[in-house]
Amino acid sequence: MDTPAKTGAHLDPDLKPDQILSPQEERRRRRAAALKAAEGLWKGRTDIPRDGAEFQDQLRAEWL
Repeated sequence: MDTPAKTGAHLDPDLKPDQILSPQEERRRRRAAALKAAEGLWKGRTDIPRDGAEFQDQLRAEWL
């Protein structure tokens, strides 16, 4: 049986001590936290195109 320490439930400050997350819910919360942390990471950069598809094309052109 997983304990909160094993599942990482202790890492969520909004989680009550008596709540234990299922492994699936814990993975979902970790993914959401990682995406939120990365949000806006490249905001304001002027050395790359703003359009993601254009940026991919630029990267791929360097590989040829």
